Amino acid sequence: MSRRTVLLLGLLASVAAGAWHFHRTQQTQAMPSSVAREDGPQAVQPAAPASEQSEDSYIEDDAALLAPFVPRLSRMAEAFYTDLGIDVRVITTDAAATSIEVQANEIFERRQIGRQAPVGGLLIILNPRLAKARIEVGYTLEGALTDHHMGRIARDQLAPYVSYGAAGMAVMDVLHYLRDHVYLSAALGRISLPEDMRNAKAYLEYERYVSGGAGARTALSNLPVDADLKVTVPPELRGRYAPSRDVKESVEAFLRATADFAGDPTLELFTDGSRLMRAHYPLAPFEELKRVERIEASKPLQYLVEGDYAVATSQRPAHGFVPILLHRQQGLWRIDQVETWKNLFFDNEGNYFLRNSNTPYGFGLKQFGSGRYYDMAAVPLRDVSLGRWLDELDRNDDVIASLWRAELWLRNGFVFPQAFTDYERARQLAPNDPWVLETLGERARYLSFPELAIPALEAIGRGLEISLAEAYNEMGDRQGAGRWIDKALEENPYDVRALQWRKRLAEKQGNSDLARRTQELIEALTQSAERPDWPVMLYFNPNMPRFEPDTTLQVDGTKVFDHSKFGVTLQNASHRTVEIESVALTSVGNAAPSGLGDIKDYWRYPQGNHRLGPREHVYFDKQWGFTVDTGHRHVRYVFRTCWRGVGSDTRQCRTQWVDTMPYIPNPQ
Repeated sequence: MSRRTVLLLGLLASVAAGAWHFHRTQQTQAMPSSVAREDGPQAVQPAAPASEQSEDSYIEDDAALLAPFVPRLSRMAEAFYTDLGIDVRVITTDAAATSIEVQANEIFERRQIGRQAPVGGLLIILNPRLAKARIEVGYTLEGALTDHHMGRIARDQLAPYVSYGAAGMAVMDVLHYLRDHVYLSAALGRISLPEDMRNAKAYLEYERYVSGGAGARTALSNLPVDADLKVTVPPELRGRYAPSRDVKESVEAFLRATADFAGDPTLELFTDGSRLMRAHYPLAPFEELKRVERIEASKPLQYLVEGDYAVATSQRPAHGFVPILLHRQQGLWRIDQVETWKNLFFDNEGNYFLRNSNTPYGFGLKQFGSGRYYDMAAVPLRDVSLGRWLDELDRNDDVIASLWRAELWLRNGFVFPQAFTDYERARQLAPNDPWVLETLGERARYLSFPELAIPALEAIGRGLEISLAEAYNEMGDRQGAGRWIDKALEENPYDVRALQWRKRLAEKQGNSDLARRTQELIEALTQSAERPDWPVMLYFNPNMPRFEPDTTLQVDGTKVFDHSKFGVTLQNASHRTVEIESVALTSVGNAAPSGLGDIKDYWRYPQGNHRLGPREHVYFDKQWGFTVDTGHRHVRYVFRTCWRGVGSDTRQCRTQWVDTMPYIPNPQ
């Protein structure tokens, strides 16, 4: 595989070869859909109209299914040509005159796909009008990519998404899988690569596995090229892959299942979410064998257990070793592949690191570093199966059900194409809902897709300045990052995190004077006894209040709709006295927003004059609601607090919010 990858979720290294293991390329920019080379401008570009697209483009999105994934798909297609000599085209169309098979054959012949390529041609075509997808391959590739195999991949991995915004992600997953499969087929002699490609590092790694060990060679050579590795394991063999009350025995069962290519998604050896993930992605045999080899080379394994969670790791891990995570359920230790691949990413050297420390397995993953805290933990299911929750939420087509369904697909099952379909559905139902936009944007940012994150987060704007700066920076757009850092500092000139970003961007742009002045301000703020950089903060109790859209209350003789109850603490975190200038409150959700005015007088200040002394806090508790039925299914209360230090001319502001949510009863 190309080492251009910086962050690639390890599902190619696990059972699920395609599962959202996207590229995060080395600061490579997005390009228009008609561009096939990595020389695009430093910003996200819209897809070119069909009339402007060249027939030499790798990607032609006439049906507008693939945005914003077109730039990455273009780079992936180019890598196919550079590394494997295969001319890959991805085309979407809404033509309805003929079948998908006829359309694929006609396009393949008319474009002469692969005619000038050293190895051959491959076409992926998606048609939302027909709700069909097809993978067409040239005859030189038929030894690796049979019609039967490609038909199964198109049916299972592409067709379910051709009518939704997740089609681009599904195509990415399929291209990753096909790349792996072609490399393996070349190493097994099923197709021929030019000599220079056979001398490349990526190919040699596959060849080493095929020729280096009898077990691996035999297993791979005897495997039919189009074998369905997810077939159900017969009852007489299921005990070989059964979970155990002993954590070590469950690990050994997992190693047997991996070495045997037992991709049956119903195996009880795996957690509920892992079975869902295995059901939705193909199995890559080469990656399975690599994982077994790395685990065997890392033995003896060390078993760390904390409550119902266990980590099988190694004190002397082989390069590329991935720990085995296990969750005890009903007394049996089951393999948790969702938490593995959701939280462990690998860098451009093939070393795994902890992306997210918000995982119950953190106690056993310290050797993989310390990640930031992301809100990606599995959603509590209240003793109901994941499948039942998804089925129940699928019966309700409102914004709440759509977004929670997306969260379950991603956080509990790590199935991103399905999750993205539901995120997009929620956005269609409530295009201005900040809860929907923020959730989609932050999930995309976590998974290194700034092209997805930026439009969603920009629609919210205030309060997300740093997140947007990080997203623009990740995309390589320093100017865009700088714009949002400027906005953050307009809100709060003493925001040290924003100042650190300004210094970093100034250094990258060669502006040493700005970098020096910014560093001096940071030092002055952090060394001050008053710590003016420590803000005025709000805390909510509870942090996600219950929202009641279907009942009313009588409050002082007034009928109150869409109500919730929570308290708000206002605290001065600094070591100086501050004066609260305003606390502007607005309510937003899936219906019309409301401006609720300045509520700074809701609190009683011991010092009077809206002043809070050093570290002082005040609190009030309130029944919130509306005098009319708003039509909201949930409400976000947004508080913009502004203050000054007494005697200071510098105004500082901070925007925070609390989301009130309806209770969703357990499925019956």
